[in-house]
Amino acid sequence: MDTVSQAIPYTAWEQAAIIGIFIVFAIFVFGWLAKSRKEDRQFQAEESDKWQTFIGSLDDKWRAFNKEQREENNCAMADVNASLSNLTNVTGDLARSVEKMRVDIKAHDQQAKEILALVSKPTPKPRSTKSTTQQENK
Repeated sequence: MDTVSQAIPYTAWEQAAIIGIFIVFAIFVFGWLAKSRKEDRQFQAEESDKWQTFIGSLDDKWRAFNKEQREENNCAMADVNASLSNLTNVTGDLARSVEKMRVDIKAHDQQAKEILALVSKPTPKPRSTKSTTQQENK
């Protein structure tokens, strides 16, 4: 029997105690892991809710900002449209004025040519005086 007792180093109650301790340890470890996972899930859910709230508030702020910017842009575009309309009117008036001035300048040029034609006569040859002719003969 000595050989059998040496083959099994512990007695049955010692083996049962070791297995029991191992089972209790395993239950403790698995319970601790489950509790840790549960806490992690709760923490992640809380953090997710915080992020959802944070992102939702940012989204609301951006929506309000974009709405305000759209309104300002629409007002600015209305001003630009009005300015372009005024510019178009002024440019049209300017073009009409320039055309009227061209007609006036053409009439003025024609009048100046007529006056020049009346004023410009063939110039007569200068007459020589006696004193100049007598001096030349001598």
